[in-house]
Amino acid sequence: MTEILRVDRPERGVVMLTLNRPRQLNALNGALVDELLAALESVDGEWPDTGVIVLNGAGRAFCAGVDLKWVNSGVLQDPAAHNAFHDKLNELCHRLESARQVVVAAVHGYAVAGGFELLLACDLVIAAKNACMGDNHIRHNFLPAAGGSQRLPRKIGVPRSLYLLLTGHRMDGDEALRCGLACESVEESELIGTAMKLARGIAGSDARALSSMKSLVRRGMELPLAEALWIELHEQHRYRSASAALEQGVADFANRDTGISAQPPT
Repeated sequence: MTEILRVDRPERGVVMLTLNRPRQLNALNGALVDELLAALESVDGEWPDTGVIVLNGAGRAFCAGVDLKWVNSGVLQDPAAHNAFHDKLNELCHRLESARQVVVAAVHGYAVAGGFELLLACDLVIAAKNACMGDNHIRHNFLPAAGGSQRLPRKIGVPRSLYLLLTGHRMDGDEALRCGLACESVEESELIGTAMKLARGIAGSDARALSSMKSLVRRGMELPLAEALWIELHEQHRYRSASAALEQGVADFANRDTGISAQPPT
């Protein structure tokens, strides 16, 4: 990886990807998108036991969207190059969403337009209270190209999504928490610590179970309930036959003191 993306393994089971263009507020150009795609590939190859990826930004922002200065330096004037870049950005968001690892976005400062689409592709969002999040494509006479118009309503519903998409309204961490986009809103000074605590807790579970659980939820949301329930049962049977972690988990639970009495309260 180059200096525009930092890849760290702070502890077993967790990989941290840090966008590192702080002077540009971590805006996305072709090189950074390529680095992120390569990093996701390398995590699978180098650290197969990784259960959680934490995505964050260096400096004052998570990601201020696509680097418009870079786009205007010649990319916008070349329709083929412009379309190819958006194809790659779309692929990146798809790779984040479909990664076998749980992807946690730790968001502070700006997360707008393409940066907002990045966080929408993540599984969990921890937001700083001072975050400024929203899809402001409409303010620049652009349209989303990496899932903004499709993932947002699936996460928070159509009415609220239309308001955000049509007005370019920006949310802070508390508002993102209230509407269900973020799972926690914390002070910026606590952001990475909170994200790492969450990642550590999740990564303690069996990596295959984590991947299966994520896949069940993602696939099930696109299916009728009856079909999704059948897939859940089928996946449980597959997991049972292929993983020793299930037997170990049952044994651990059976042998610990849960504090729950077998007798009903009187």
